[in-house]
Amino acid sequence: MQFRKSILEWLIIGGGIHGTYLSHALLKKRITTRPSLAIIDPNDELMGQWKRVTANVGMSHLRSPSVHHIDVEPFSLKHFAECQNCKQSFFIPPNERPSLDLFNEHSAHIVRRIGLHDIHVKSKAINIALEKDFVEVETEKEILKTQNLILALGQSEKRAWPTWAKNAKSENGNICHVLEDSYCYEKIPDSGEIVVVGGGMSAVQTALSLIRPSRKVTLLSPHSLRQNNYDADPGWMGPKYLSKFRRISSYRTRREMITKARNNGSITYELKQEVNRRVNEKTLKVLVNESLKCNVLMPDLMLLNLDNGDQIGSNYIVLATGYNQELPGGKLVQSLISKYDLACAECGFPITDSHLKWHDKVYVSGALAELEVGPVSRNIIGARMAADKIIRSQKVQKIPHLIN
Repeated sequence: MQFRKSILEWLIIGGGIHGTYLSHALLKKRITTRPSLAIIDPNDELMGQWKRVTANVGMSHLRSPSVHHIDVEPFSLKHFAECQNCKQSFFIPPNERPSLDLFNEHSAHIVRRIGLHDIHVKSKAINIALEKDFVEVETEKEILKTQNLILALGQSEKRAWPTWAKNAKSENGNICHVLEDSYCYEKIPDSGEIVVVGGGMSAVQTALSLIRPSRKVTLLSPHSLRQNNYDADPGWMGPKYLSKFRRISSYRTRREMITKARNNGSITYELKQEVNRRVNEKTLKVLVNESLKCNVLMPDLMLLNLDNGDQIGSNYIVLATGYNQELPGGKLVQSLISKYDLACAECGFPITDSHLKWHDKVYVSGALAELEVGPVSRNIIGARMAADKIIRSQKVQKIPHLIN
């Protein structure tokens, strides 16, 4: 195991949208310098998990508006599109939502421009030790020390598998989860009955992306398709709702407010219209029901028993059932909590101060910060809100060079 001799000023665990934006913001706001900052993430590139998952589900446009991205300047994405001579069709209403291709190209441009790939440690954090003067983070390859640690962890390791689906998989049934790294579009038969299970954005996008003339695609949703253009009311991005939220001292009540505010399992207007069009064309079938059991007759022939007594046959099943609603970080975070008795609410999530400080040297972002940031904490705007809070807690340091 290798040890880095120097102690970093800042270390971020997680190289998704949150970790990437936070690192950029720390540099841009002159809180630290590139040699004093590192991002730990096991993927080959920053935002690698984001790119895989969005490609898997066949996303065409983001749900977030054009001002939400990984640059600190709100209109950076719009200016980038203009410089690239992008067509107006790269943005769709409401709020000029960008295409996934444009968003990813802009993100890659920012990573290159700021040199974030140079501070990317391609490894997985396996242990955190809180020492008196620094935090020690052990990865699979080396041990790093830092004055400040930010946990920007997603839920990429906790896909939700219904019990019936686990049983079918154990019986060698052709079933996979669209959010897993092992998902491969090429493995899905070119013809036959394909069933996509789920009722939210990922499920609908996946079902639409799988439609082919030779396939019969069925979307099996536990509820009727609910339309909402936002993950949560835009009022949660500012004082309209957050002022009241932060005055509430009960974290149980805060959790209830977060759960109520989220539009889980909803889809945007254009996706609802596309589903209706495909249903009318008879290229897609939508069933509102739930599976209770799956009989695997052969690996490529399964029989789903629904809770209304009906049965549907399938040659391949794709789960788009999201992630388990658990604390991000798994054993890494659970061990940190138990070893250092870090404050947690009844739901198991961190109790932080208003600057997202969980410990004297540890900050959080993303889902881990939602009891302070609110219902949009996991979204792109949540990364920007978290960065504002963390940076506000620091004294701005003069840096001898500018970040271009």
